[in-house]
Amino acid sequence: MTAFSDRVAEATGEAFTAQAGPLLAALVDALTTPVADTDAQLQPGPRGWAGIYDLDQTIDPAWLGQLAGTRVPDGLTAAQARDYVRSRPGFRRGTPGALKAAVAALLTGNKRVELIERDGSPWRLTVQILAGEIEDGVTIPQIRAAIDSQKPVGIIATLEVRSGASFQHMTNRHGPTFTAEASAFPTFADAIAHQPEPGTEV
Repeated sequence: MTAFSDRVAEATGEAFTAQAGPLLAALVDALTTPVADTDAQLQPGPRGWAGIYDLDQTIDPAWLGQLAGTRVPDGLTAAQARDYVRSRPGFRRGTPGALKAAVAALLTGNKRVELIERDGSPWRLTVQILAGEIEDGVTIPQIRAAIDSQKPVGIIATLEVRSGASFQHMTNRHGPTFTAEASAFPTFADAIAHQPEPGTEV
């Protein structure tokens, strides 16, 4: 029997226990096993509150996020949802930091998120990420939903998924010095827009 079932058996009282006989333990165990995990979540943990309210222990971080004012996008794993709630984008909704945090929660590696504000007009925003940093199982619609959950009302946001260029690629293709890089890319915008040629992404 689990600790939960032991507590339930004790709570039935001596009279009921005496009448139930040897089958009581099996009955209580059968009735309590399906909800034992829920009971465990409701027991005080090392920090004094129930596990369901502890982001590191809860089995439903999205529910806990709602209590804290953070709506977690659908389709995230438990680990991704925990990271999303920790970033607390709802506290900074509409700011560049909140938008970056919402998208970064769906990425891996360096979690690079670049924002180009006023991209063509005051009402346009471009979000750039690297394809290689998208977490396994995360879809483009999920990333767009994360952007939409944080962008200010009226702003038109565009998502750009880039293949990315490593430092090694840049030095191999355009030279090992800053002068050579500056010659190949006169402006920072030129460097951002660069797409590695197929087969040269390393």
